[in-house]
Amino acid sequence: MATLSLTILTSKPTKLGKYPIYVCICAQRNREYIKTEYQLDDACQWYEGKVVARHDATMMNKRLLFELKKYKDRLQYIENYEFYSAKQLKAVLTQQDKVAPDVRTFNDFMRQRIQERKEEGKESHAKMLEDTMKVFEAAEGEVPMILMNHITIEHFDSWLKRHGHTDGGRQIRLSHIKARVNEAIKLGLIRCEKHPFAYTKIPTPEPRVLDITVEAVRKIINTDVSYSRQLTLGKDMFLLSFYLGGMNFADLVEIDFSEEEIDYIRKKSSEHKKKNRRIAISVCPEAATILSKYTGRDGYIQFNYKYTLGNLQRYINKCMKLLAKELNINKGKLTYYSARKTFAQFAAEIGIPYPIIEYCLGHSIKTGITINSYVRVKQYQADAAIRRVIDYVNDPEVFKPYIEMRNQMQMMMM
Repeated sequence: MATLSLTILTSKPTKLGKYPIYVCICAQRNREYIKTEYQLDDACQWYEGKVVARHDATMMNKRLLFELKKYKDRLQYIENYEFYSAKQLKAVLTQQDKVAPDVRTFNDFMRQRIQERKEEGKESHAKMLEDTMKVFEAAEGEVPMILMNHITIEHFDSWLKRHGHTDGGRQIRLSHIKARVNEAIKLGLIRCEKHPFAYTKIPTPEPRVLDITVEAVRKIINTDVSYSRQLTLGKDMFLLSFYLGGMNFADLVEIDFSEEEIDYIRKKSSEHKKKNRRIAISVCPEAATILSKYTGRDGYIQFNYKYTLGNLQRYINKCMKLLAKELNINKGKLTYYSARKTFAQFAAEIGIPYPIIEYCLGHSIKTGITINSYVRVKQYQADAAIRRVIDYVNDPEVFKPYIEMRNQMQMMMM
């Protein structure tokens, strides 16, 4: 039977003559010690398992009892712990302290992840998590791990609804919290019979309609806006993303365009995707013409813009709003992301197979479908798909009979 108790080792003072207080693990006639952050000036300040003869003795005893209870609680979750040696129990009991040494509340655990993201250079994700933390703290304050349960999550979701957060906003905030909750459960920091999200459903908002029509894209291509630097930037960035298969801005600014072909891993999915991560496409002539205006000698795009990439993207979106107004295009639909949505929509309309569209966009190809485990998309297929979408924009009438026939065949299959 394993037992835990508080003790000091009078025979092993520190170099400064202090006496650390330990949690003693006694199991199978052996002992191991877990060092706490507390220490005494003299061995006489320890009597019958308690701190004495100090002005802060009461406070230290309370904290030590809390520390002891923490390890006793962990011990109860170890199945058949009576069969473990003292050394093995120490390894299990201290594992959580190694992975999250400074965690006292769930908020601390979230801050730890934010710091990790910053150190990895993922500033945009870190900023999103910081925003979620601000909202969570406004609703719940500092939440001890033991109180991170379904009641807290339900209250947080209700608070979001009362304060006017949209389904999209709630989805982002709750998804961030749930991801960190799952990590805390995996590490043993949260122990619960029911998952904290057992009664809270993360909403799925209606997708925003951001794609524009073929006529609108043709108008963007054919209208001369060289008289305005802002309109030119908005036009060029929309078309550049469109001509590169709906490339995200985060990838656009990090790719070397000095060659006629590019090969990259989509930044957004570089972490969680395990397969089909690389995207290889040729730079079509239309994209090359635009790139020649912006790429430097090193092959990377240069905007000569002094602020952060986040501010630059907001500025480009502002330029696209101005372009939409100038060309009488629904300005609510035209953003940098519109190019990606529009490319995908046009590709689907003219019958490009979905795996090829997903490859161009950098999405995960569903490997649960047997055929996708054997067949992979190749670069020439992606190049052909992009070329076909561009041809569709340049001469939509040529594709009209095919689209109508395809629609009729789909109706017949329903």
